[in-house]
Amino acid sequence: MSTIPKTARLDAVIPASHQKVFATLLRVNAEKGLNTTLRVAGGWVRDMLLGLYSSDIDIAIESPSGSVVSGERFANEVSAFEATESGKAHTVGVIRVNPALSKHIETATVCVHGIPVEFCALRADEYSSDTRIPQVRPATPLGDSLRRDFTVNALFYNLNTNIVEDYTTGLEDLQGCIIRCPLSPKETFFDDPLRLLRGVRFVGQLGKLNFSLHNNILESVDDELLDKLSHKVSRERAGTEFTKMMTTAFPEKCVELLFDMRLLQKYLLAEVYMKQLPGKKKFSSEIERIEYLSDKEINSQRALESVMELNTIVCPLFSKPSSPLFVEEKGRLIAMMFELIIPFFRSVPPPEVEKRLYALCINGLKLPLYTFHSIQAMINCYNVLRSYSLSITALHQADVTDPTKLIVFEALGHLNNSSVISKAFNIVLYTFLVLEENFNLLHSTGEPNKVMDFYISLWRRLEAQQGLLNAYQLQLPVKGSDLRNIKGIKPINIGALLIDIRKKVILNPSISREEIIDWLKEVGGSNLKT
Repeated sequence: MSTIPKTARLDAVIPASHQKVFATLLRVNAEKGLNTTLRVAGGWVRDMLLGLYSSDIDIAIESPSGSVVSGERFANEVSAFEATESGKAHTVGVIRVNPALSKHIETATVCVHGIPVEFCALRADEYSSDTRIPQVRPATPLGDSLRRDFTVNALFYNLNTNIVEDYTTGLEDLQGCIIRCPLSPKETFFDDPLRLLRGVRFVGQLGKLNFSLHNNILESVDDELLDKLSHKVSRERAGTEFTKMMTTAFPEKCVELLFDMRLLQKYLLAEVYMKQLPGKKKFSSEIERIEYLSDKEINSQRALESVMELNTIVCPLFSKPSSPLFVEEKGRLIAMMFELIIPFFRSVPPPEVEKRLYALCINGLKLPLYTFHSIQAMINCYNVLRSYSLSITALHQADVTDPTKLIVFEALGHLNNSSVISKAFNIVLYTFLVLEENFNLLHSTGEPNKVMDFYISLWRRLEAQQGLLNAYQLQLPVKGSDLRNIKGIKPINIGALLIDIRKKVILNPSISREEIIDWLKEVGGSNLKT
């Protein structure tokens, strides 16, 4: 790599708020006699060149010969300047990478005109075999570029010259929509395996621009690298990166890459079981065993094929605003996780679903508890439909039969809690249609769009069944307090009877309060048999 960078002008209009920040930094640099070269580094440069907006301003500081201006020192000078100008000093936050070995290479953050700005001296990283936390040392712009994860993130915007500088192949790769490592992928990922997951995430983030991973990245993933990933990257960090992937605009592209590189099968989709504390019900933080979903299933190959079929047919619909299955970003992780694991959880009893799903979502990926509860509810809902061999043909009839309505009612019961996303049943039903019909519909129509047309027609049939889809939100003609006054009804049975009343109402939408009370007196507190 040359020490002389390729250069380019930044044609994009820099936001006025950012121009104000840069002007202040240059003024501090001049008035304090620091004489540094200030460069905006990383994602801000990439996004500006792509015509995107970025709020992440990271400043790489090149000190003049014979002196060292650290990130902390520059941030403190900026804070003091702001205090003089506006009468308000901002707190400087400092992250010391390795205090014993990395003097002057700390990262400091301070707000400038209300925008957080990160400062760090140009640096090179040196890694040991057992950790992704580096030892760092001062470096040249070239050395700083080479330690970064990808060439498109190794670009600089020189504030002193207003020129973009490229010490790798970042400009070329931006033009070619390629995610490439500055060094060999093996070296880059062995140092910090989390970078591999970040690369996948960038493809999802930049999916609209058709970015892809360079072939040498795909070819670099082997058992040795997967082992490095398992040992050097915490489950928390991996789960955070996975969550970001699943909430991009193109999560299905991320899944395809994760599958091709075996990251899905041999790292992410894993049930992690913790060691139980001796003589106690509580568990320790030590892992007892890891069970990969792809190894547990007898027909694991077919289950994986189903995952990828769902990823192709269903998952792209979650991020399309015009789709009936569109899910807001917060709920997209739940929708995506359901699609990725339902082929491994079909017909699994609810207690086993709870145990295995907790090991996968909470222990394995460190996802929030509400995501676990929502996915659990959707799996149990799906399995109710499957246990009754729900006939899609019967659902599509103009006159839906009472037994079919009761199957739907029972399935919806699992979704009757606040953690469940609003489109949960839409997603469950569409997934059921795709998986359980064995693609007969897809094959007969010849294109996925026809499956959606069929689903829309099916959903309209369900909406036409008065009170069915909102059966658990309906205001009943009688309340629990009314049941206490009926002879023969024990308090312990009231909850079950209220469920039976809901069934009665969806099967007979015009039923009156008096008819329900007469029926309750007749059954004498015993549950309605269906």
